[in-house]
Amino acid sequence: MKRWNISNIFFLGVSGQLRDVRFEVDEMNIITGASGTGKSTLIKAIDYCLGSKRCELAAHVRRRSIAVGVKWIAGDDEMIIGRVIPPVGQDTSTRMYTTSGRNLRLPATLAAFDGATTVDAAKNFIERAFGIGDLPGEADAAGNARGRATVRHVTPYLFVTKDVIYSETVLLHGLEIADKARDIVASMPYFLGATDEATAMDERQLRQLQRGLDREEARLKSWVAAETVLKTRAFALVTEAHRAGLISAEPTVDDSEDTLLMLLKLATGADLGGDPYPNESELGALHTKRRTLLDALDVARRRAVASRSAIHEAAGFQTAVTRQREKLMLGEHLHLSDVGGVCPVCEAPSETGRDAARALQATLTKVRDESAAVDRVRPKLVEYDRGLTEEIGRLNRDLREVDGQIRSWLNQTEETRRLADLGQFRAHTIGRISLFLEASQDEPRQPTRDLSVLRTQIAELEGRVDREAKEIKLRRAEAKISEFASDVFKVLPTVDPCVGSELDFSSRKPEISVIEADGGAILRMPDVGSDQNYLAIHVALSFALQRYFERIEAPVPGLLVLDQVSRPYFPTRGEDADEQEIEGGEEDEDIQAMRRHIDFLFKETARRKGLQVLLIEHAYFADDPRYVAATRERWTRASKKALIPLDWPVRGD
Repeated sequence: MKRWNISNIFFLGVSGQLRDVRFEVDEMNIITGASGTGKSTLIKAIDYCLGSKRCELAAHVRRRSIAVGVKWIAGDDEMIIGRVIPPVGQDTSTRMYTTSGRNLRLPATLAAFDGATTVDAAKNFIERAFGIGDLPGEADAAGNARGRATVRHVTPYLFVTKDVIYSETVLLHGLEIADKARDIVASMPYFLGATDEATAMDERQLRQLQRGLDREEARLKSWVAAETVLKTRAFALVTEAHRAGLISAEPTVDDSEDTLLMLLKLATGADLGGDPYPNESELGALHTKRRTLLDALDVARRRAVASRSAIHEAAGFQTAVTRQREKLMLGEHLHLSDVGGVCPVCEAPSETGRDAARALQATLTKVRDESAAVDRVRPKLVEYDRGLTEEIGRLNRDLREVDGQIRSWLNQTEETRRLADLGQFRAHTIGRISLFLEASQDEPRQPTRDLSVLRTQIAELEGRVDREAKEIKLRRAEAKISEFASDVFKVLPTVDPCVGSELDFSSRKPEISVIEADGGAILRMPDVGSDQNYLAIHVALSFALQRYFERIEAPVPGLLVLDQVSRPYFPTRGEDADEQEIEGGEEDEDIQAMRRHIDFLFKETARRKGLQVLLIEHAYFADDPRYVAATRERWTRASKKALIPLDWPVRGD
């Protein structure tokens, strides 16, 4: 499988100027120069042409350029991706251009670009070229795609920016932004080969159905709660209508909601004549029933207290009997049945020993019988106590129901006294019922969806999605990347506690741990404590990922852009700092360590098939022939060169 490399990054000026930065594919490429000449802008240009949301190009570039393009090459296949550069003050531009073929020529003007398109269409074009599965995305609340692998998720494996290259908190480019990190982590199993496109689609559909089931269950719960409230209100109105003589049937707690609503509809057509006051005997009967329930509840509670006390005493008695029996069991070792009728001292005839043995055996038998009696009685006491608890619960429910009926009777009586006559009272009741029926028409009568069908679909998908197999593949991928990273880490310059240590990579967060050579202690990134160590960890992980992508033929370009490996060794000296040229002679430890990094970069790039490395550097090793040959551009203060010439015309913001 051919891996995509970059052959050109070019900019179009306001008046038709063309700035073309050329690179060699499958090789080491170096850009050196002074601060502020636009070296790091190359990373932002590549990212912008990969469909980033915002244009992060510097102001001096945006004022002098109207478009930027990147030419990608994979064997004989080529593609040019271009994008309009917005003026300063405008966040981005949605105008992009995509074209593919062979022997493509760079457009010299904006009109010469082929394949005008939108950002989304351009990203789909690039994804098909890279081989990223064409999977439909999930939309979040804002309508953005979530959980699918896109071209935006390959950038963490391509760019090692200045914010990452020796950071102790950010492992990969983009993980420092929470909104991006979630999708990067979610898509990582796809790029690591732990899941294929079909499985990813099944997993996504499963997540969608599970969210749908959660919503439907919440809706059903809300409907059940609404039904309970509706039924309670309907039952109270039917009870009131019955007492007012509007209906003859007395409602029961077992009546369904539809039955209660039907009775209320019947009540609205009833005659308005009759006895204006509720039956006084009904209130007396309710109070009598209430007293009976209270008496029964009092008796049940006293019995429950007594039963629990008996259970507690039985438990204590059983403990005592058990301890006594354990002590008496020692007598069995004395062979009481074999005790003779003579004195063991003087051998004179004596029954004292036999009498004591018989008494001890009788006591032991009695204790055994008492223990057996406790074992028989205690379960019955527990069962009796459970029955009392259930009876107390039932009596409490009956008492609440009677109290509700008494309150309803008193409320109705007060309402009846307030009204002038029975007809007015009934008319008032019918009015309340009519208002209730009109309002209840908007209440849901049944769930909107058969959840059994949804649960069946979820069960079928769970059967197809083998999470255990995915987990095994992911662990194997992590182990192989850890092995590759450890191999690289050992040849890079480090200081204690990282000398000779191994690296362990996990894609879950993701994170990387350092396993010390002596003792095997596990160190987290903050424990490493040296910029030189952080640099070695990031370089090792970046190349390990690229080596693994090559191995599994992952849809990730064979491109790795490193922004100043020399940062820990040559700290920034300000915006006006010039390129630092190194020509040999006496060298300190920092320069020697930097040379080890450079030597590794050249050797690893030569070993890897299809890997292109772009090193953006402040240092220039003039005495290293490989470094000199691989340097594509030098933008020093003396040369007055830069990514975008300062003499290009400027446009307004």
